[in-house]
Amino acid sequence: MSEQAPAVNPEDFKNALGSWAAGVTIVTTRGTDNQVYGLTVSSFSSLSMDPLLILVCIQNSNVLVDMVNRSGRFGVSILALGQEDISTFFAKSGREPVASYDQFDMEEWQTGSPLVSGAIAQLDCELHEAIPGGDHTIFVGKVVGAAATPDKEPLIYYRRGYRKLTDI
Repeated sequence: MSEQAPAVNPEDFKNALGSWAAGVTIVTTRGTDNQVYGLTVSSFSSLSMDPLLILVCIQNSNVLVDMVNRSGRFGVSILALGQEDISTFFAKSGREPVASYDQFDMEEWQTGSPLVSGAIAQLDCELHEAIPGGDHTIFVGKVVGAAATPDKEPLIYYRRGYRKLTDI
């Protein structure tokens, strides 16, 4: 008979995952009602080269889940060093979809999802698949547009704080 594994303390889990240094992304969409919404997301990864796929994980209770499922599109902006204020804004809970994000320089490509201008990289995606994942939805995006700015440094999030490459 196997022994039951001890319960994992949620704070220990958060601390363990916080030890993974990662870039900071903003995931955005334009809803079917033409409203836009964006969210700072730490769960982002490349998935496939053929076809070109990426994935993002969004908490089910966030309005972005329903908006992406309905619109079938989303954008990912990988933030550059110096864009901490943008990340902080999109990380705030309780926000609602709006007509536009005029306070930030945004651009739109093929899907109409807002992308952060000046980001180190941007990906414009059509929804390829939505997969349940516990209290999150895993969105797989088919990349229909991509750009990078190689002369910028990435904004890094590590142990619950923004960092730059020289800090790590």
